[in-house]
Amino acid sequence: MTSSTPLPPVVTFTTGAPLLMELGLVESITPDGLRYISRRRDWPFGPDKKHQYGHLGNAKTMDTEVFLEYFRTGPPRGGRGRPPRRS
Repeated sequence: MTSSTPLPPVVTFTTGAPLLMELGLVESITPDGLRYISRRRDWPFGPDKKHQYGHLGNAKTMDTEVFLEYFRTGPPRGGRGRPPRRS
């Protein structure tokens, strides 16, 4: 993404993974890695969450800005002795 290229209004797990890497929010992630992260309690999308998934064909879609904000501020890092990510 260049500064002149607008962000898409929605992303899927498949399109969101390369977008995160392109924007430098993660070093490496796959669509399956995103699906794994989406099982966390703090994931912002889902039936009982503040933000609902959209549907495009058989793919779940997510609002791009909400999706990116989750990765800008987290997700919380796991593991012993690893401090939470700081902005």
